[in-house]
Amino acid sequence: MHLLRALVVVCLCVSMATAQRCTDDVCEFTLAVRYARTMTHTARNGYVTGVDLLTNGSLKVRDFLWERDGPIVPVEETITADGAQRNVILVNGQFPGPTLEVMEGAQVIVTVVNNLLREATTLHFHGMHMRGVPYMDGVPYVTQCPILPMHNFTYRFKAEPAGTHWYHGHMGSQKVDGLYGAFIVHKNSMPTKPSLPLFLQDWWHEDFNNIDVDNGFMDRMLGPGRYFVTNQERAFMFDGSLLTAIRFESGLINGRGRSNNNSAPLTRCDISPGETLRLRLIHAGAEYTFRLSIDAHSMTVVAADGHDVTPVQVQSILVFPGESYDFEVTGDQPVANYWIRAETPWAGKGPDAASENRMQDVKAILAYDGARTNEDPVTTTQDCTEDNPCRVLNCPFPAFPQNSHAECLYATDLRSTQEYSMPDESETIQEYFFSFGLGSTINFIKFDTPKAPLILNTRPDDDFPPCETTCGFIGGCWCRHVMKLPHGKTIRFVLMNLGVIGYGMHHSVHLHGYDFRVLAMGFPDYNETTGRLTSPNADIYCGDSLECSVASWNGTRRPNLNFNRPPVRDTVVVPAFGYTVIEIRSNNPGFWFFHCHQTTHQTQGMAMVFAEALDKLPALPHGFPTCGDFTGDEKPSTGESGEGPNGQSGTLAWLDETRLVIIILAATALSAILTLAAVRIYHARTGKSKEKVPETPETPRLLGNTVPRENGASQWKEDTQF
Repeated sequence: MHLLRALVVVCLCVSMATAQRCTDDVCEFTLAVRYARTMTHTARNGYVTGVDLLTNGSLKVRDFLWERDGPIVPVEETITADGAQRNVILVNGQFPGPTLEVMEGAQVIVTVVNNLLREATTLHFHGMHMRGVPYMDGVPYVTQCPILPMHNFTYRFKAEPAGTHWYHGHMGSQKVDGLYGAFIVHKNSMPTKPSLPLFLQDWWHEDFNNIDVDNGFMDRMLGPGRYFVTNQERAFMFDGSLLTAIRFESGLINGRGRSNNNSAPLTRCDISPGETLRLRLIHAGAEYTFRLSIDAHSMTVVAADGHDVTPVQVQSILVFPGESYDFEVTGDQPVANYWIRAETPWAGKGPDAASENRMQDVKAILAYDGARTNEDPVTTTQDCTEDNPCRVLNCPFPAFPQNSHAECLYATDLRSTQEYSMPDESETIQEYFFSFGLGSTINFIKFDTPKAPLILNTRPDDDFPPCETTCGFIGGCWCRHVMKLPHGKTIRFVLMNLGVIGYGMHHSVHLHGYDFRVLAMGFPDYNETTGRLTSPNADIYCGDSLECSVASWNGTRRPNLNFNRPPVRDTVVVPAFGYTVIEIRSNNPGFWFFHCHQTTHQTQGMAMVFAEALDKLPALPHGFPTCGDFTGDEKPSTGESGEGPNGQSGTLAWLDETRLVIIILAATALSAILTLAAVRIYHARTGKSKEKVPETPETPRLLGNTVPRENGASQWKEDTQF
């Protein structure tokens, strides 16, 4: 039962994040990154105190000094998250970071100031092609050195393509701890319709770096930890696929949520009766998939990953980490407050999970003008019936259970507003298979991060050592997984996710530097009554290899590819025990990261790099930062035998040092002689002038003031004005 909360405080849909809009040809921004604590308040004098959450939703300063009740503080002055105290990364003092809005084609200049003190960082502009400036892509040790604590780095790039995009940290798991914000590129002019970013993420009461260190899958199977649990304790979906190996704690919408049904303030999206509001949904989280819906309202999806699609009306959207969807909602219901719900598709624990009738959800509020602002909504989810089923976009499985009365729309069902350009008939289309089916690997290879950025240390004729193609089932291979792509070609990637039923999961995969067309999806066999997956898709032949690191199409079994305005994306889901076919045009020289956007999967090694046209890479900017290992000299210079600092013998090094000392002494002596001569000449000339001019109106002023001493001599007094 939803209880009235007399003083529940909610905030605008943008939460504490503000928008910085620029319509100029050149747009400059500064993003200062630092750590802070949630549930703390900073007074005007800079004094920071903790705050307590009261049962009515208001916040009270926790005064330790005087042991008395502190004052009530505005919600807008506090980063509350879900009401629990923990570290959070702020951008310009905000969580999420400020929304940056620019025009398509603008030159964007973003200076990142790293005030994290103990951590390096980088910033990736998710969805930007970085054409002509691949060194601005923000991937540590691939396109740049990390930005060290108390250092700055300036990103310069052209804003393209238009649409809903975002920026986020790409160092470790900083994104999950708050380092993100919206980056909106408008086509022709600023929109007249109201539009708001809607960030969605899972949330824990500990820094995610600490959780990832606890990850038992970094080195084979080392067992569960505090957050990582055994297979029988993990969250599974109704289809029998693994949702995640990490315990659910809570979630946030635009930086606000509730933990254990507390009274923490929620994000509020205001709408007027009859108004159409555009919400830019972005999944900035780490692991969990969410199904987003709004009580009593349908949603009209108009874009995916920033690219326009033919509008389609749905009742909910399944959104995975890294994905974004623009949808419109119209205020066509009675004036009231309505729940915005983001529920995990969690069915229960273990591969044979049965529904436990317990929700894992995140909430915000769609608030009509005129509705009471001091109470929670009392609305319920929409009824899905056999006669009026609910449409769900982005299903990674064949179908819902029959009794759910939900109808799937797949990513391939969306239609781009852009026509598809067929390759020339004479062109041979390149096709590559990549397996995401076992462990945190691609083709059973874990990405071994370089020690220095690839873009700094690669010549056009360099060949990257090939990784093993027959890695063992236990452990896989660690390798600097880099693959060269031919330039100016049409290339198809078959992203496979085959494996053992009961141990697989859906993966959201992101490609830097390119957009791609989604041409097909293949799903496994399933039970039509329960929706449970029964056997992997048979279109792909893996031979006797369980890891399927060397694959091909299974004889004549091939999917029907869709060339009728296939959707344009930069992130796509690869279904468990199925596959997704995407197509790119290799027209962007650079090193481009390709990885799973689920954070623990990426940090565990589910990533690789595509290297395109290394002979066409642009020159690096002057003074571009470098980094790498330094081992030092085995025999440092001591003035004795051995090598000197520049590789010369110890004797030569000693001679060089001796010559340097002699030169310095000679220069010092010469300087002293010249100074003495100048002084004598000056006094001689001064004496002669005094004979001719007995009185002088004022003492000459050089670089300071002179004041008389008692004995008639002069004393130097510093002049702070020169």
